[in-house]
Amino acid sequence: MTQSNTLDTGFDVDNEEGTPPLSLLPKGKYKAEITDATVGPTKNGKGQAVSLTWTITEGEYENRLLFQRILIEHESEEAQKFGRMKFKDLCAACGITGVVTDLDPLCYKTCVISVVIRKDKEGQYEDKNEVARVAPLVSWNGSKPAEREVLKEASTTPKAFEAAKEKLDDEIPW
Repeated sequence: MTQSNTLDTGFDVDNEEGTPPLSLLPKGKYKAEITDATVGPTKNGKGQAVSLTWTITEGEYENRLLFQRILIEHESEEAQKFGRMKFKDLCAACGITGVVTDLDPLCYKTCVISVVIRKDKEGQYEDKNEVARVAPLVSWNGSKPAEREVLKEASTTPKAFEAAKEKLDDEIPW
């Protein structure tokens, strides 16, 4: 078959079923990772925002997508401050420190996202999901002692040859 812009068999739109609308994710915490991260201008062109695509990584809603936009630069000082705080939380959850220019290191690091349902106060738009917070995976159960234990274990290096607990015989037998 060759490429063309004409279908071999006509598609009758009036007699086909469309996809059902997606239901909202229930409010809660989900394990997720960023699968796409881009930066671009705001609608009015006077700022810059990071656009993220989150993918739920497990559970009933595995592979569902959520979209998040975080303002990095904005003419409103308050909006910019709030956006930069959210971006700082995101970077911390992904274990990123220092100066960030490349967004690729944010991708494919499992985090815990808190999802809420945003209701339009005017009633003009349908309810939608929103990523309210991002946390590192170690705080999944919210337990500080568990977080400390994981960090302690990760930063402890076992001593070499500790398992043998016997004097090494380095003498060469010949």
